[in-house]
Amino acid sequence: MRPRLPALVLLFGLSSLGGCVNTKASTAPLTEAKKQANEVAQLATEAEALLKAQDLLVWRYWAEGAKADMASTYVGKEALFSLDNIRKIDRVRQRTTDARELRALTALQSHFAGEYLAQQLAEENDTLAALEASLSFQVEGRDVRWHDLERQLANERSAPKRKALYTAATPALERLNLVLRKREERMELMLRELGYTSYESFGGELRQTDLGRLALLAEEVLQATEAPYKEVMERLSQRELGMPFTSLTRADLPRLFRPREVDGFFPKSELLLRAHGTLAGMDIDLGEMKNVRIDARDDVKRKSSRPLALGIEVPGDVRLSVRPVEGALEQARLMHEVGHALHYAFTKESRFELAKLGNTTVTEAYAALFEDLAEDPVWLEEHVGLTGKDRAAYLAATSAHKLFLIRRAAGKLLYQLALHRQQEEAVDARELYKAIIERVDEMPATDDDVARYAVEQEDFFQSADNFRAWFLAGQLQGQLKARFGPAWWHEPESGKFLRELWSHGNALSAREVAEAMGEKGIAPDVLLLRLGTTLGVPIKLGAHDEGEAPAQEAPRPTAPDSPENTPAADSETPAQEPAPAVPAATPRSESAPTAPAPKLTSAAASASKKTVAASKTASAKKPLSAKARISKASKLRKAATRHARSVKSTEATALRKHEGSRPEHGRKPRGKKTY
Repeated sequence: MRPRLPALVLLFGLSSLGGCVNTKASTAPLTEAKKQANEVAQLATEAEALLKAQDLLVWRYWAEGAKADMASTYVGKEALFSLDNIRKIDRVRQRTTDARELRALTALQSHFAGEYLAQQLAEENDTLAALEASLSFQVEGRDVRWHDLERQLANERSAPKRKALYTAATPALERLNLVLRKREERMELMLRELGYTSYESFGGELRQTDLGRLALLAEEVLQATEAPYKEVMERLSQRELGMPFTSLTRADLPRLFRPREVDGFFPKSELLLRAHGTLAGMDIDLGEMKNVRIDARDDVKRKSSRPLALGIEVPGDVRLSVRPVEGALEQARLMHEVGHALHYAFTKESRFELAKLGNTTVTEAYAALFEDLAEDPVWLEEHVGLTGKDRAAYLAATSAHKLFLIRRAAGKLLYQLALHRQQEEAVDARELYKAIIERVDEMPATDDDVARYAVEQEDFFQSADNFRAWFLAGQLQGQLKARFGPAWWHEPESGKFLRELWSHGNALSAREVAEAMGEKGIAPDVLLLRLGTTLGVPIKLGAHDEGEAPAQEAPRPTAPDSPENTPAADSETPAQEPAPAVPAATPRSESAPTAPAPKLTSAAASASKKTVAASKTASAKKPLSAKARISKASKLRKAATRHARSVKSTEATALRKHEGSRPEHGRKPRGKKTY
């Protein structure tokens, strides 16, 4: 029976009255601080939505060849990245005492500051992009595009012709230099307007490190690698170019470091299968993860051939674009992007600022870890069938190139720091550049080399990220080999170990990631020892780490309405609590106990093969030294290789069936802004 009308009216009235009472009880007036915090939260929501829309455009451009009109995404949002909003974020940040909140607000403010600079410098950036795209020069009556110079130098067999190409490009560079200098001057003014005391202070906040201390490490790396570098380059020059290193010019470097003659070992049909096969042993299947889309189509005409991983919405929508191309370099690039995809996909951090924003060093380290598999002797034999002299020559070349890149990154960091610190003294940028590249490359610098002083500059010390990421990846690889053996990708527990690290997203700094796995901080020893061992040259360093200050209480910012209030010695805002320890990966010996972040003693590295499992169990308290890890890896390599051979055929067959039945997915690349 339907209720009578009076009863319904009474029920509605009581409900409304109750609602009114509750509303009055919950509407306490907001304080000014709470009001500003709510406004900043809304700004973060708007920035997240805009970044997602832009990433979707990048994905369509990369995976489908569609046009990407980024400018249209800012229509109606011109006021979002304003000075007022940046200062609003800063005021909330100044009042923040919680370390996690402070880190999130710092990442948000850096993002807003970068977007503001991009808006203010839009005219210069557009002019520069158009000029670079159209810039060309003539050589022997033919036009050569500036963007093609590197490739042509790598493909040219004749040293005189390489030099002619390189020299012919110099006059065209002056047009680029003029635009770059004007852009740099405006950028300095914009930073002052934002409230940063210097170019270096903003760069330090963006990179989340103490650049001064990082420069000390860069200096030490250059000193420690000087003699080994010259020896290695002499060997490589004689073998690859048939000429002494002292006769080389910078026009010869692209040819010297061109991809090795091993591309036939990396057919395009196997590239993605190798990635899946590597992850399968770690109990990871990207193809079965609902939050990951893999677009492996090969029939889209305008699809980019370069792989790309994008976190459209981390971790809910992660995409990987792959268009297989034959070659060792392409395999390394794919593994790099797989590393990014894994980090994004296994992130459990729900807060946008700590999942997607912030410094890229940590995610670049995870990418470098998987990229380095393309230079791992055990992995190469197992997945590629590369052995003997071919493998030795390939590894010697790739290791020499990595040593070159490390020195270049160190040099770029020192050059930029010196340039911006001495600006008031009217330092000659050309002379400074000449002095540094002569030291870094161990080659005399010609006028043609020095003419590239502006083109080779980076925005806000970008090399600092890769410089630290390579070292952190080396330490991570050392830990994985010490815990799970040389073929660590065969152990499900290694996947568990990495998933715990990935789960933090960007909420942990690079230093805290190192500490979470048992290291004292970021240090180059493991990577340089590995390179030295492969190249047959000793590389010894001191005990310095990468320069981030130890964890401390988050300082209270003092500068009113100014972003220049990052922690004095550690601009990545250390956490109040110690970095969470990574759960121990269960040793292969079933009787071994499980403990948080097991640390292996150096004694384990020198144990005989018969007592490896026992020594791992007994020494689960201290991490191996870098040298001991390499020693242990060398001793276990033969056993791992035998195991690799036995499983290679079975894995490959299973993965081919799986790949054939897996539906196509899609995904998108990381967009790197140039401010």
